[in-house]
Amino acid sequence: MLDCSEPVGVITKGFRMELKLQRNLVLQELSILQGVVEHRTTIPILSSILTEAAENSVRMVATDLDMTIMTNCPAQVDGGGRITLESKVFQNLVRNLPEEEFSLRLAGDAVEIESGRFKSTMAVADAAEYPTIPDVPKAGEYSLPLDLFQLMLDRVSFAITKDDPKFQLNGALVKLVPGEAEIAATDGHRLAMVRAKAPEGDPPFEQQLFPRKLLAEFARFSDDKVNLSVGENHLGFWMGERTLVSRIVELRFPQYERVIVRDNPNRARIDRRELLASLRRVSLMAHEKARGVRFRFDPSGELTLVSIGYERGSAEETLSVNYQGEAIEIALNAAYVMDALQALECPSVELQLRDSNTQTVLIPVDDDARLEEYIYVLMPMRL
Repeated sequence: MLDCSEPVGVITKGFRMELKLQRNLVLQELSILQGVVEHRTTIPILSSILTEAAENSVRMVATDLDMTIMTNCPAQVDGGGRITLESKVFQNLVRNLPEEEFSLRLAGDAVEIESGRFKSTMAVADAAEYPTIPDVPKAGEYSLPLDLFQLMLDRVSFAITKDDPKFQLNGALVKLVPGEAEIAATDGHRLAMVRAKAPEGDPPFEQQLFPRKLLAEFARFSDDKVNLSVGENHLGFWMGERTLVSRIVELRFPQYERVIVRDNPNRARIDRRELLASLRRVSLMAHEKARGVRFRFDPSGELTLVSIGYERGSAEETLSVNYQGEAIEIALNAAYVMDALQALECPSVELQLRDSNTQTVLIPVDDDARLEEYIYVLMPMRL
């Protein structure tokens, strides 16, 4: 496992460093680092990656000051040292090299890159200007299957607000207790919550707010598991030879449990793909911003979707559903419903309602067996 505890130093003049690298392996690591590289920044050094020669490998680091990624790439190493390379230029250059193997050699204030008959010289920045790498909490014994963690994040991340000034809504709350993991996200109009089994051991934290950008980064990683740790100011995530460090966010997440209802009496089961396709069609004739659609449930077993708010036309479609309950009409944001339908992979979903003025609950039917519960709550539109 990658040890990131030592402070990053600086190249001294005259340092000798030569690396022999494999193009595809380097590109794989660079693609992971790109998520935190700041290309538009008032701090130019943040558009670079810090590269450090180690034994039989090269360590690459990228940071945006809130989040840092460290990764190891196999290499033949002669000498040692640390340099900074402009990330985008280096990635484009490596991607277009003519051969799989290439060499990178430090030459004064630049590096020489050779591949086959191709040669290039690239300036390097002073490594002393690179931000101090945060202390990384040591990886503990607590871990989650990475594919399960990614699945849970996918189920809730779409519900995170995109433009709300309340920062606590710009992320998801991760709660860990022995034997169980729970993740929730909300934008104030809807809530997504997912729960799954977890290790019985003591977790490194009870709950932490994960910012949107941190959640997006996990999709770039691949490994069997993710080890979680927590320090005084940072969270650490260890995935094989790659480490992700994120600053702890000290904000209070909304008390979301009180909006979750599990006893709504009116329930409709419907094919997920059929409902998604119908909503796409009907919502084309709804108001462009509000995306309102009326859901009319009939005890006869029909659901009629009717567009709302488009001045130049309308659309409606009737679907067959397995419905138990009374006649109800409720207006929902079609885009919000489609977000959940697209995140799910189950054949059918169940819509649970109480009346026209309270929240609608959407749950999957025959969901992924690794999940204990998934629930999506939508507030009705006021018309």
